Amino acid sequence: MNNIWPTEHDVLATSDIDEAYKKSIHSFERLLAELAINKKFSCYLKTFYIPFAAWLRQKRLHTNDTLVVGINGAQGSGKSTMSLLLADVLQQAFRLTSVIISIDDIYKTRQQRGQMANDIHPLFKTRGVPGTHDIALGIECIQRIKTLKSGQILSYPRFDKANDERLLDYEWPQCQGPVDILIFEGWCVGAHPQTEEELIHDVNSLEKTDDADLIWRQAVNKHLQSDYKELFSLLDYLVFLQIPDFGCILEWRGLQEQKLANKHQHKQHLMTSQTALKRFIAHYERLTRHQLKHMPNIANLVIKLGRDHQIKQVSIRNP
Repeated sequence: MNNIWPTEHDVLATSDIDEAYKKSIHSFERLLAELAINKKFSCYLKTFYIPFAAWLRQKRLHTNDTLVVGINGAQGSGKSTMSLLLADVLQQAFRLTSVIISIDDIYKTRQQRGQMANDIHPLFKTRGVPGTHDIALGIECIQRIKTLKSGQILSYPRFDKANDERLLDYEWPQCQGPVDILIFEGWCVGAHPQTEEELIHDVNSLEKTDDADLIWRQAVNKHLQSDYKELFSLLDYLVFLQIPDFGCILEWRGLQEQKLANKHQHKQHLMTSQTALKRFIAHYERLTRHQLKHMPNIANLVIKLGRDHQIKQVSIRNP
């Protein structure tokens, strides 16, 4: 396989890539197995993950602070998997410590979202869109991680999608300072608000029937203009996983939900039918389509995915 990473942005010599490969291949393949990913995809270690990690290492060398990297991508695009593999290579090949936080992990509680549904609009009962996250918690978490000193330990939030609820504080994972790179991933990370004109037009039947008065979509947009803008201002670099089109999401997210359901067979899972999944995804459609149109011109790094879900091309807009 040819190198996916753009050669003009290579920061490692061939001998250095080979050395990084030797340091990381065993851990990388072990992680692929844990994630139930075919071992043949270890070819991406040399062609993508090592150059990507080396690029981030170079950025980290230019700051005395934790580097905050946002990864944006539609539902099922592979943000979480990419983040895990990237963090592993950063550690094994370059001895850089990293922490991964998903924007999903700072969802408001089910009770809080229920209150929003009562006070603002019923569609806010469903998690996902801007307004359903605890932004103050996210800002505090990122800022505290950035200031961790050697040996200091911090707990950070986790969300249980199977139960549609944030884990209790004592169940949160921990990290130890200092942290070199914080990976903040999520489907709307770094998203920009829409114009008033864009908000007028329905994008699906959910909006047409459940948000005919535009209250929900306008409230979502106001959050993007205010508190989410403050959260996203903490990002040093933004990465965008570009899917072929919106139609891929139902298939890819369906596979993701099935894996999640299989892991929690003793629990009631939200996405128990294709109909439920379609309605769930419809909540995200407006902003997902907006990002597919504009994010390639906003993100520092764009990773183009094929219909086979594999990386096809990487372009760097603002190195």
